[in-house]
Amino acid sequence: MDPPELTNFGSLVRFALELEAATAAFYREAARRIGSGEAAGAARELAEEHAARGVLLERTRQQKLNEMVLEPISGLDGSRYVFDASVASDTEIRPKALALEEVAALLYGESSVVAESLLTEAARTFRKLGEQNTENLARVRAAFPA
Repeated sequence: MDPPELTNFGSLVRFALELEAATAAFYREAARRIGSGEAAGAARELAEEHAARGVLLERTRQQKLNEMVLEPISGLDGSRYVFDASVASDTEIRPKALALEEVAALLYGESSVVAESLLTEAARTFRKLGEQNTENLARVRAAFPA
């Protein structure tokens, strides 16, 4: 994946939506591969959570950000948010889940700072999503075997 160009709010939200969709798909595939048990249940819950986060971002964009999508932003280095949501083997599930949650936490944490000066609502949403990713890291570590 090439690093995203995050030059305005529209590109930032578009990338965040892509990240949420890919992460939800990753967890659905992980749950399918695992089949049953605590890890499969956690993967299904995380898939639902990331899908719901995509809906939240879309709603935020439609209701709050329409006038801001072309507003320029700076300070976000897209190369820091490159992710791989593919699952080639069962042994990749845990490390890739951790990596996805870490990338999202970083993206939303840094985006909330950039958004703060332009739109408080977006900053609040990004901060909330980043906090959820930090919680998800603990969930992944607990639910998925090392």
